[in-house]
Amino acid sequence: MENLYSNKRSVISIISSSSNSGKTTLIEGIIRILKSRGYKVGAIKNDAHKLQIDYPGKDSFRFTEAGADNVVIASDNTVAMIKKVSGPKSIEELLLLFQDVDIVIVEGFKGNEFPKIEVYRKNTSKCLLYKNSKYNFQNFVAIVTNENLITDIPVFDINDTKKIADFIENDFIGGNKNGENHGTSCSQI
Repeated sequence: MENLYSNKRSVISIISSSSNSGKTTLIEGIIRILKSRGYKVGAIKNDAHKLQIDYPGKDSFRFTEAGADNVVIASDNTVAMIKKVSGPKSIEELLLLFQDVDIVIVEGFKGNEFPKIEVYRKNTSKCLLYKNSKYNFQNFVAIVTNENLITDIPVFDINDTKKIADFIENDFIGGNKNGENHGTSCSQI
């Protein structure tokens, strides 16, 4: 599969029809593998709840409470910014925050137009989103599952994070950074 986003930063979206399907655990594993191969990896998480990362009593909280529109907290190894926004931000707007990464992995944002890997678990997922008329199924590039599915896109075992990372590396980042052969990961089960 050709990397359709080669002129931009690579983006892959991990979605499912329900919570507790294993998206976060999968993304953690993918990040660890890609980092071990020398890639710079970013992540975006869609939070359906009111995001709270600053707490009463902290100086940065006091600045925000006083009316600051942006508050930056900086240390020797981390920089964080708290920015008040008036509404939801699109993935495209959030991607502007990622200037020095090889790939951004997005959790959630089901309606986006980036390539999607669906996590489907037999006992926790409400339904299979792939080929659901509500979503553009042409953007689905793989399904990760604990079930034996036959589809026209690659299907990966949910416990085989290495093969999933190989697929992302080969098809979306554009090869491998360290010159190692991670094999052809695409398999139908």
